[in-house]
Amino acid sequence: MRLLFLVLINSFIFNAQVTFNDFVVKEANKFQGGTYVWKGSGCPIDLVHKDQVLLTKSAVGTHCSGFTFTIVFNTLKEHQLLDAFELNQLKEFQSHWYGNTEIGAETQCVYALTKFQLGKSVPLENAQAGDFVQFWRNNKTGHSVVFLAWEKDSKGKIIGLKYRSSQKLTNGVGDRVETIGLGEKDINPKRIYIGRIEK
Repeated sequence: MRLLFLVLINSFIFNAQVTFNDFVVKEANKFQGGTYVWKGSGCPIDLVHKDQVLLTKSAVGTHCSGFTFTIVFNTLKEHQLLDAFELNQLKEFQSHWYGNTEIGAETQCVYALTKFQLGKSVPLENAQAGDFVQFWRNNKTGHSVVFLAWEKDSKGKIIGLKYRSSQKLTNGVGDRVETIGLGEKDINPKRIYIGRIEK
């Protein structure tokens, strides 16, 4: 009896320490490959809210915004954080997330999370695995990703970003590292935006 009690207490403590970020990483790791295609919803599965379809699964492949939106949607839904929202509100949330609005075009996921009070902006130095990131390269191309870690040099300076998303170089969903710097294809250090789910 005492052993069962200790097991239950340890289980409770462990579960209490699981964060939204842990859940995000777990969700992100459910998907792998599947080809990359920049059209349609970009989602690997149908996204349904209150028996209404918000987004349908892409016929072929995924893209970065569709992948990260699927992860944030599943995480928020699992934790009942979408219960108070109507479908039209979530369509607006998705539109900002995809960068389809002028006001949300630069920061995308960060703007969507903060506008709907579902999360907050996070300083670069406080980034944690499971945060969402919108970044822009010096060639003006951008990417929506799930943050995994910073790559650092021997002096501890941040020189790269490790993430999970959907892209051509991983033939769909996979992990990748990109350099942060001044090169044309490098990530622009001044255009990295990090958001975190928070009640």
